[in-house]
Amino acid sequence: MRTLTLLACLVGTSVASAGQVELAKIGDSVKVTIDGEVFTVYVVDPKWKKPFFSPVTAPGGLQLLKDELGTPSADEFAPGDKVLVVQNGAGLRVFEEVRGSVPAGEELTVGDVALPWLWIPAKEGWVHQQDVVPLKAVVSRLIVEDPPRIKDKMDPRYYDHPHHKGIWVSVDEVNDITFWNEGGVIKNQSVELVESQGDPAVMRVTNHWLDRSEQPLLVEETTIRIFANRLMVYDIRFRAAEQDVTFGDTKEGLFGIRLPNSMREFVGGGPITNADGLQSSAAAWGKPSAWVDYVGPVGSQKYGVTIMDDPANFRPSRYHVRDYGLFSISPFGESSYTNGAQAEQPVTLKAGDSLSLRYGLYVHRGDAAEGHVAEAYEQFLNVPRAGE
Repeated sequence: MRTLTLLACLVGTSVASAGQVELAKIGDSVKVTIDGEVFTVYVVDPKWKKPFFSPVTAPGGLQLLKDELGTPSADEFAPGDKVLVVQNGAGLRVFEEVRGSVPAGEELTVGDVALPWLWIPAKEGWVHQQDVVPLKAVVSRLIVEDPPRIKDKMDPRYYDHPHHKGIWVSVDEVNDITFWNEGGVIKNQSVELVESQGDPAVMRVTNHWLDRSEQPLLVEETTIRIFANRLMVYDIRFRAAEQDVTFGDTKEGLFGIRLPNSMREFVGGGPITNADGLQSSAAAWGKPSAWVDYVGPVGSQKYGVTIMDDPANFRPSRYHVRDYGLFSISPFGESSYTNGAQAEQPVTLKAGDSLSLRYGLYVHRGDAAEGHVAEAYEQFLNVPRAGE
């Protein structure tokens, strides 16, 4: 039975101070918390063909869960009172004892909230807020390993493009290997926590893009800064390993996120806007712009995700933004993104040469105005580049 004594025992666990981003290793992966809430996890697992961040959350999900606990929804597919476990072996507590654990990926229904603890009736125990994310605030599509075969695209359970996983970096047509479509493997070599706490916290990843003989074709070294307002700044450096590497002209790339089905423009999501005032995926697709913002509902809330381009990149990038929830940016598709109006401009790196790119991703509440996207973009521009 839950008692005041039980709550007193549990609430004694401390959480991060306000404005604090913390990075913590969980095996080969990295969990990112902001003010004690899980923001996302950098997933490194040999069963996947690339590393990625998933799930990704908007701010305030735990308080929203607490405020809306038990509130019925007319939509049977709404997130409801569920959380997703993000840490394998998350402790299940009864009084002061750990009496079991819950595996990562399991969805749990919450019966009570006494932050930082959540009561799980089916397990007769409590889980900690730093081991779970509320589905009410998840802005990336959850990964489904064995999706149902549903043909109706309006069904919230519809699942397409399984290679769209969380937030990722990949592109097709790298020496004719289709990394975006997971025809090739991007293998993580290391994750370094440069600054494990702060605003920003900083991590550096090294990934090998493997050729068909499983040798490094391309070495990716990416520094990722994560700010307390949920701005992520990616400094990506590609280096050709032992041979020349050509990035072909393709729309399938480079830095992207897959949004949940509820945020899709064609089922009531949006607006999609860019820095130049264009609205809709049709208007923004293939166009260069300082930023594009994609807004949509998750349960009772409206959230937005912004992708940002850096004017110092070697050419303006273009946006692969679709009404079904794909949202990415790439400099490698001058012909593809203009339907042939521009000539193909492949990019070749000689062996040992490198190419640096910078992008931002920002998660916020509300639309672009409510989320202060223009201000976040100025913040992005003022972040020193990696190595400076």
